[in-house]
Amino acid sequence: MWSSSIESLEYPETRSLYIRQLLFRLNGLVYVICELCGKETPRTRTVAIEGSVLSACADCAKFGAEVAGPIGVRRPGNTASPVVAQRLERRQQRMSERDIYTAPATEELAEDFGDRIRKAREALGWKQSDLGAKVNERESVIAKLESQTMVPTDAMIPKLERTLGIKLREKVESVAVKKHTGRAPMTLGDLIRMDEE
Repeated sequence: MWSSSIESLEYPETRSLYIRQLLFRLNGLVYVICELCGKETPRTRTVAIEGSVLSACADCAKFGAEVAGPIGVRRPGNTASPVVAQRLERRQQRMSERDIYTAPATEELAEDFGDRIRKAREALGWKQSDLGAKVNERESVIAKLESQTMVPTDAMIPKLERTLGIKLREKVESVAVKKHTGRAPMTLGDLIRMDEE
């Protein structure tokens, strides 16, 4: 009984339509819920409403444009959007394993960045308000940077470097770390001795 009813069904493009036909043959009328209003209806239409593709009842379908073809089927040649591809690439870089002990030298903010900013500003004969106007920041921000109570953002560093003609970042070389190769686990005393050497 079951196999004959299943075999007599045509297999349409979408699986949901196939399942609906199968349930209809087995149970009678099957109601589907409209994704827009929530009403139960025997048939829905695939429509695009404000950029979203939904299965909507006949009443709600008039608010959108009917979409030809099944939902979620990728046609050949369609690839992921550039934004999605960039996000996937960034995620892959973030998730890839890297050895922190053999990392190349990186640029870090100099410890005396406040003094460097103040000396360069004074050498140019500018007030804090003048520098603030040139880098599009408030005078209070410049004062906090010079006193090092505030750390410049990544966007602010290049502006300050360009405007003042200084380098606020310096290369930090990676430190070689001795690995403990003994059989016994490392103790705090071993760590202190390594630090003294």
